[in-house]
Amino acid sequence: MDSFKPIDINVDALLELAENKPLELFELIRGIVESELGQVYDVRVYGRYFDPKDFDIVVEFLVRCSLGEVSLKIIHSKNPVKALEKYYTYEKQMRS
Repeated sequence: MDSFKPIDINVDALLELAENKPLELFELIRGIVESELGQVYDVRVYGRYFDPKDFDIVVEFLVRCSLGEVSLKIIHSKNPVKALEKYYTYEKQMRS
């Protein structure tokens, strides 16, 4: 089940962390994640995408928690659905 939660992160900080320190970005939302999924045991960055034209940012994490392993994405976009479509297209090209 997909769940969307707005978070308040300064866009400059988001861009810096997404590009250079994505695990620190996750730590900013760890409390929200653990309140939804239970204890987090491990986190790894699965993929990142940035579209400078539309200023879309997507960072995907694989989170191992008490529910199992889940995919979690942080998205910054005026159109999150379109940003996800672009991210999945990019990931498909990169992994093939």
